Amino acid sequence: MKTETKKPDKCNVELTVTLEPAEAAAVIKEVEKSFVREARLPGFRPGKAPLPLIKREFATQMKLEAERAMLRKYSTEAVKQALPDAIDVTSVKEAVCTAEAGSFTLFVDVKPTFKLPTYKGLKISEKDTKITDDQVNEQVERMRVGCAKYEDAKEGEAIAVGDFVQIDYTGTIDGKSILEIAPDAKVVAQGTGFWTQVEEGRFLQEILDALVGMKAGETKEEVKAKFSKDSAPEGLKGKKAVYTVTVKGFRKRILPDDKAFVEAMKKESIEQIVGEVRERMEKSAVEAEAVRRENEAVELLLKKVDFDVPNCFVERARDAYLNDLLQRAQYMGLNAEYFEQNRDKILKDATDHAEKQVRLMYVLGAIVDAEKIEATDEEKG
Repeated sequence: MKTETKKPDKCNVELTVTLEPAEAAAVIKEVEKSFVREARLPGFRPGKAPLPLIKREFATQMKLEAERAMLRKYSTEAVKQALPDAIDVTSVKEAVCTAEAGSFTLFVDVKPTFKLPTYKGLKISEKDTKITDDQVNEQVERMRVGCAKYEDAKEGEAIAVGDFVQIDYTGTIDGKSILEIAPDAKVVAQGTGFWTQVEEGRFLQEILDALVGMKAGETKEEVKAKFSKDSAPEGLKGKKAVYTVTVKGFRKRILPDDKAFVEAMKKESIEQIVGEVRERMEKSAVEAEAVRRENEAVELLLKKVDFDVPNCFVERARDAYLNDLLQRAQYMGLNAEYFEQNRDKILKDATDHAEKQVRLMYVLGAIVDAEKIEATDEEKG
C-alpha cells in the first residue's frame, strides 16, 4: 500500500491510497468467496453456483462490495500510517478495486499547527464591582412595584407612570389615515378601548409620554410620533405621524408602604430586604466581573495567534450555536421570517463564533500541555 498526501484546504488533507496488485487481488478474492458462499441462484444449492455465473448476475453488487471491503481493510491503516495527526475522515471519493489494481482518495481533517502565543502576564483591565446605595434602592423599588395593586382612578386624578390606561386613538401621516397607508399595522393606526400600561416599551413612547398628567375624559391632539427606520411595519419606516388620543379611564398603580411590602416579601423588616438585595447584587457583580475578565483574556490571547482549524469541529460548534439560537428565539419572539431575512448574517456570525471557539480550544490545550497540567481524579469523574 502506498500513500500520497496534499493539503488543498486549511486543516483538510487529501490522502490518495494505492494498493499493490497482490493486495487488490486479495480483496477481490475475498469478495468472490463471500458471494459464492451467500449467493442464491435457481438450480444451484447454496455455495455450489459457478463463479462466472455469479459474477455475471451480481456484477454491480460485487463491484460495490469490493470497494467497501477495500475501504474497510485499508482506510484506517492508511490514515494511521500517513497522518498521525488525523482527526476525522470527512469524505471518500474515487474508490476503485479490481483484481489488478485498487485505489481510493480520502479527505481527512487534521490537527492544526501553530506557535503558542505568550500567555503569561496578559494585561487585563479591572472594573469596579462596588454596588452603590442608589443601585440597591432602585432594585428594591422594582421589587416594590412587583407587589403593587391597581385601583380604579378617582375623579380628578391624573395619570402617572405605571398606571393602566384605556384609550381611543387615531393616527395620520400627512393628513392620511395610517390604516390606509399600512393596512396590516392596525395596532399603531387606531384603537378603541385599548388598554396599555404607562411603562417604557409597552406602546408608542410618544403616546405614553403624552398620557402622563391627563385625566379621564380628556383628549390630546397633535401628539407627534416618529416610526423607527428599522423595526417599524412596512410603509411606516422613518415616517412621522400625528395622533389624537382620548382617555376613557384608567387604574392607578398603588405601591405598598414598607409594612405591606415586608409582609408581601415574607421578611422581618425593610432592612432585611435591603441587606439581602445588596448581598445578591454584590455576588452577581463579582461573578460578572470574573466572566468579563475571562472573556477579555480570551480576546487578548486570540489576537496573538491566528491559524486554520478543522472544519469538522467548526461544523459541530456552529450547529450547537445555531441550536442554542433557535431555542432562545422562542423566548425572544423571533419567527421564521426573521431567520430568512437575516440568513447570511446569522450563518456568518455562527461560523465566526465556532471558529473562535475551536481555535480557543486548541490554544488552551497547548497551554495545558506547556504547563503540564493534569486533571484531578475528581475532575476525571
